[in-house]
Amino acid sequence: MSLAHSNSALDKALELISAEGPCSSAYLCAKVLALINADESMAERLARAMLDKDPRFARTADRLWALASDTQSAAQALLSASYVVIDVETTGFAPPADRVIEIGMVRVEGGRITDSYESLVNPRRPVPGPISSLTGISCSMLESQPTFDQICAEVVGFLGDSVFVAHNAPFDWRFVQNEVVLSRGKKMLNPRLCTRILARRLVPELNRRSLDELALFFNLSFSARHRALGDAEVTARLLLRLLDRAGERGIETLGGLFELAAPQTGRKA
Repeated sequence: MSLAHSNSALDKALELISAEGPCSSAYLCAKVLALINADESMAERLARAMLDKDPRFARTADRLWALASDTQSAAQALLSASYVVIDVETTGFAPPADRVIEIGMVRVEGGRITDSYESLVNPRRPVPGPISSLTGISCSMLESQPTFDQICAEVVGFLGDSVFVAHNAPFDWRFVQNEVVLSRGKKMLNPRLCTRILARRLVPELNRRSLDELALFFNLSFSARHRALGDAEVTARLLLRLLDRAGERGIETLGGLFELAAPQTGRKA
């Protein structure tokens, strides 16, 4: 897994591209330098001055700024890539105030599920009643469980340099990133895919792309809904269906998939 410290404008750019995917020069200047009205040529000059000599960044074929690690893996064939599908259950919706209480991970390689990992996590704070009702995870269940810093090495090791995949990936990414930073003081830089965004592009038959709606559409059953591994397993099977659909559209590489899944805000001029 790639890890990096953050402080400067460069690191703000790193965080932005990590969170939103490939970005235009103008969007980078607006978000990182607060230059909202910079014209295209000025934005290009500023972005190049900031990022051109930093090996962590690279340009895509359509001149967006991306992470070099993403562009290096972009040529990899979809089915030969390694994906780790992740789901977390949490005490709420906003880290760092809220924490992970369960994590489930499923590895997808060669077009099939090859491994999985799950753990309850002691968040060192109460689990709100509505969360316990939704997940079935109570405070008493977590008292004797490891804290995240005790399992961080296992989580990081399982994820490795694989593509981080989740349904509503920004949510799961923020929580796992927060826990890793609290445990190690460093950030993850894995390339990421969101199956909800992919489904918007690849499943036009549906108006709603919740995990439940997509599971029903593709006839995928849950072993345990609103439990981390159960949801991660269904999301992994959903990913395989989406990869099939991407292939039918002629998308054969990770780069093509990243372009398809890039949030529209990451492309703003």
